[in-house]
Amino acid sequence: MTAKYKAPAIVRILCGLLVNLWGSFCIADTQQVDYVSDIQPLLEKRCYRCHGPEKRKGGLRLDMKATVLQGGDSGDAAIVPGEADQSPLVRLVSSKDDKERMPPANAEEAPLTDDELEKLRRWINAGADWPETGASVILPEPGELKVTEEDRQHWAFRPLADPLPPTSQDPHWQQTPVDAFILHAQEAQQLTPSAPADARTLIRRLYLDLIGLPPSPEEMSDWTRRIDQSPNELELLVEFLLHSPHYGERWGRHWLDVARYADSNGMELDADRPNAYRYRDFVIRAMNDDLPFDEFVRWQLAGDEIAPDHPDAIAATGFLAAGVNTILPDKQMVEEKLRNRANELDDIVSTTGQAMLGLTLACCRCHDHKYDPVSSRDYYRLTRVFTSGDRAEVPLVSPEEAKRHQQKVADWRRSYDEAVKERDQWLKEARKPVEERLRRERIASLEISDTDKQMLLESSQEPSAKKLAERFKKQLVLSDSDYVAALPEQSRQRWKAFNQHISEIKKREPNPLPLAYAFSDFGPEPEETWFFERGNFLARNERMDLGFLTVLTSGKTAEAYWNEAKAHPLRDDSTYQRRALAEWMTDLDHGAGALLARVMVNRVWQRHFGEGLVRTPSDFGTRGERPTHPELLEWLATEFVRSGWSVKHLHRLILNSATYQQASEYRPAMASIDLENRLWWRQLPARLEAEALRDAMLSVAGQLNLEAFGPSFKPPIQQEAMQARNVRNPYPKDAKDSAPTRRRSVYMFHKRVVQYPLMQAFDAPDAQQSCGRRMNTTVAPQALALLNDPFVRLRASDLAGRILKEAGDDREAQVRRAFELALNRAPEAAERTDATGFLAQQTDERTRRGESSASLAALTDFCHALFGLNEFIYVD
Repeated sequence: MTAKYKAPAIVRILCGLLVNLWGSFCIADTQQVDYVSDIQPLLEKRCYRCHGPEKRKGGLRLDMKATVLQGGDSGDAAIVPGEADQSPLVRLVSSKDDKERMPPANAEEAPLTDDELEKLRRWINAGADWPETGASVILPEPGELKVTEEDRQHWAFRPLADPLPPTSQDPHWQQTPVDAFILHAQEAQQLTPSAPADARTLIRRLYLDLIGLPPSPEEMSDWTRRIDQSPNELELLVEFLLHSPHYGERWGRHWLDVARYADSNGMELDADRPNAYRYRDFVIRAMNDDLPFDEFVRWQLAGDEIAPDHPDAIAATGFLAAGVNTILPDKQMVEEKLRNRANELDDIVSTTGQAMLGLTLACCRCHDHKYDPVSSRDYYRLTRVFTSGDRAEVPLVSPEEAKRHQQKVADWRRSYDEAVKERDQWLKEARKPVEERLRRERIASLEISDTDKQMLLESSQEPSAKKLAERFKKQLVLSDSDYVAALPEQSRQRWKAFNQHISEIKKREPNPLPLAYAFSDFGPEPEETWFFERGNFLARNERMDLGFLTVLTSGKTAEAYWNEAKAHPLRDDSTYQRRALAEWMTDLDHGAGALLARVMVNRVWQRHFGEGLVRTPSDFGTRGERPTHPELLEWLATEFVRSGWSVKHLHRLILNSATYQQASEYRPAMASIDLENRLWWRQLPARLEAEALRDAMLSVAGQLNLEAFGPSFKPPIQQEAMQARNVRNPYPKDAKDSAPTRRRSVYMFHKRVVQYPLMQAFDAPDAQQSCGRRMNTTVAPQALALLNDPFVRLRASDLAGRILKEAGDDREAQVRRAFELALNRAPEAAERTDATGFLAQQTDERTRRGESSASLAALTDFCHALFGLNEFIYVD
């Protein structure tokens, strides 16, 4: 009898498991996913918060079959039955890209689980069966996006907190409370801060950071000595620079980026704005005076309604007027005018949102915001604030003074016109006796045939006679002087007396009022504002009331703000809607004040460190980056408000910190933990902006004209860079390099379609829209600009002349002085040897060419090379 084989126990167990698993897979593959029990709960749990009956971000609603198949604002169906891989919904919920994935990565909600994704895929692949309710399907009206309490809990929309600075293991490193927050975050990641930078580095860093100009060799020597003796002298240097008139020129330029300031309209005609500079001057003065930032903001929105007697408050509304605009001819079609007006209002609303609130609002012109809790109706309610006014040349005087001046001009004009009328009527009578004689003499003087002269004398109505009269029309016209010369002496004296009287009246003509290119309302009654369906300015079916952003408003209505603004009017020709907006914008308790403070604090931090605590400085919404140090941002914002909204107080907190004063040395061990320096374990080298680069060249060359304020100057621009598209106010082709064109770059005329080449090469914004952070490119045209731009060569020549004057003919002395002026340090031995050798070689080469000033040209070459050094262009 043959014995039966018995498998080992482990084999029997494994076989059993395989059978069970195979059965499970078969069941799973064939088991249907039910919409009601599987998919609807999934969508309700994961999607309805943003895409349900109460809120439809991106226009997408996922609780009804019809709306899912219709899709949102994109027009694409959210699912394709039978094709899970082709369904946008599956692509978005399964994406590995945090910027694309749904639910959003910053929504504090985890991605869908593998099981949830698998259910969704199987349901769609099986045909996406969705049982009808029995009732006919009616697509819901869009309605208004509902702002929930959860929306208000987004970190940027909450009321300001007041966190205490944390404790750390190394309290001795800390110099201001800023350091406590920074060090606490570093210690959590096993990072250590860098050593302090040396005195020379800090002095140069502070000068260029705060006033945008390098220190002179004498200033560098003096401050180095003082800081070496007492490190506390650094605080005195910060104060010295904060009180410099050049501080406002430097930091005003930063805000002008945000305000998209320029001196021309842009677009095709690009007409000049000769009075736009008044806004620029206001910004510079406000920075120098440390105007409280909340007042700074209020004035830019409604200065003419808040302080109508203050010229700067009126000029401040140039913020609203600074954007691109098109002047359309009267004969332009109504539709084009409506489109243009809608575009200009959109620019104002969008810039206000980005500059002051760090929010992107432009998309709400056509639909509810896809990611942030801002509805289209919020957008159009806010637009109503500006619909009642427009850009204008506004007098920089009080309304009462403007009215008095208007009356004075009217009175003067009346007396002038009466005097001219009296004179002209007298002449009309006095000339009658001589008119015919003068006419005959004039005809007789014409070089034509006697027959033709006779026809003219007879004033014949024959066609040939009319044609002849038209031909000599200009020659036959007699002027007043012709008649007067033919009058008797007594009459000529009477004419002279008339003119003397008119001249006396002309001298009394009132001087024109100073004007600013600013914003003003049309009158006291608001203009109608409409909701544009899908952004279509012709689809006007719903009038809009005044309103602000719902998510930032609590406990006080827009109407209440408006009633308060109108309660104590300071002028009778404005709606006071802008003042209502200004009060809401700065209201910490019921309005947007907390967000306004956070955004400005972040901008100041960004300018000092190259990156903000929030790295999307003009997007604090749900798609923007979260702050790297949220507690520090809150503490700084609260401290900012507590100081009376003092920007200079922020500077002191930051610049006197050990964090700011760190060296920029690269440490591989720290970089391996925090490659992007998000925890600020070192200071990062920063390239000078275009304006600071130009100003630094002028400064070290001894050619900087420090004249402040006033109309903008137009520097020379090479003709090949001016292929002008504009036809109005073309840029001058004969501008010369002179003292007036060597002022600081903030005073340079910015013509939108003719950008200054050096500025353009080094990433200056084009002022087409608000710029919260400039591009920072490294491209070949920058090297070519430094090498070939006539301005750079002229400044190198000026620097060479200065060095010759201050150091004489000794080459070593020349090299030393050049380094001190351009780089704020003495050359090292090897640099001195190389530089003197270069000077000798260049001098010999230019002498062989027969140049008469070979040594000066060689020194110019050397100075030109210094301008191209990273050490000159970058701040360490």
